[in-house]
Parts: sequence; structure tokens; C-alpha cells
Amino acid sequence: MATVTERNPQVLSKRLLKGFVVYLLPGIVLAFALILVLGYLWSHEQLASFQIGHRTINVYAEGDFHYEPPGYIYFELKQWGQTQIPQRRFMGIGPERKPSQDFKLITTIDEETVALVLNNEVQMIHEFSSGYTWPGPYANVTEPQWQIAEMLLQRLRVANPEIKCPRQDWYRKELDRQQAHDR
Repeated sequence: MATVTERNPQVLSKRLLKGFVVYLLPGIVLAFALILVLGYLWSHEQLASFQIGHRTINVYAEGDFHYEPPGYIYFELKQWGQTQIPQRRFMGIGPERKPSQDFKLITTIDEETVALVLNNEVQMIHEFSSGYTWPGPYANVTEPQWQIAEMLLQRLRVANPEIKCPRQDWYRKELDRQQAHDR
């Protein structure tokens, strides 16, 4: 004896469609929503964006979901809309997720060197012509890197005499300590 579905293909297609809508579609929608939510939660929060001619510097903090002290601050450099330096960590923030003050961008007179400043203290320097960024990855500073940063700071101070850089002073002390230890 033949079943109803074997005799009527329309009934079979309706049952298949109903099964898809009831069982599979909600799972697909839920998976897609979960991917969107996790993507949002794991992303960085943009703190600032600065435009210098055809270049853009974006500053990010870790997102709420991803944050675990000490937090880190990242920057990204784009030129003509193309990423030149992908998001790169340049400073730790301590127990906060993001700084209480706003970042400022300062430049040399010719706009070839820029610095991100927080509370009049230089946190990051980038020279466009050479592609040099201070501090280097993971804050490993060598004598030549310190000297380049010192030269860039002097150029920045011509147009911005009020800036300070305690971090560079700390690196100098560390380099001196290492040199004394190596003797």
C-alpha cells in the first residue's frame, strides 16, 4: 500500500519545506546572529580619528568584551583609504579600558612627523617619509631607536614646545642601566 506522500509529490515538498522552516532555518539565523554579536564584542572601540591630508590615523581601545587589564591602545594608519599600518599596540593603559582624556594629534611644521599626545605627553610618533614608528613593537628600545625618537621629538617641539615625553626619559634610564650592567 502506498503512502500519501508517495502518491502526492506536493505533500512531500510541503513537508520538506515545513521541516526546513521549523528545524533548519532557526538554527541558521541563530548561528548568523551569534557570529555578528561575537564579531561586535571582539572588535576594538574607536577612540579618535585624525585626518592629515590624504592620511588617516585611527586610535582604538580594546572592546568591552575582550578587555582584560592591563588594557592596550592601538593605532592604525591609512593612506588614500588603504591600510598602511594595521592596528598596532602602542601603549598600555593600566586598569582602565580607555584613557579619561582625549588623544590629540600634533605634527611638525611640514606635517611629515606626527605624534599622538595624551595630557601633553607623547605616546606615539610616526614619521611618514621613513615609515618609522616609535615606540617599536612591544616597547623594545635600542640605542639607535632612542636616538631617532629623540631627533623626532626635537622636530615636534619646534611647533609644539609644551609637549613632554616621560616614556622616552624612562627608556633612556633603562638603556643606561643595561649599558652599566653589560660592563
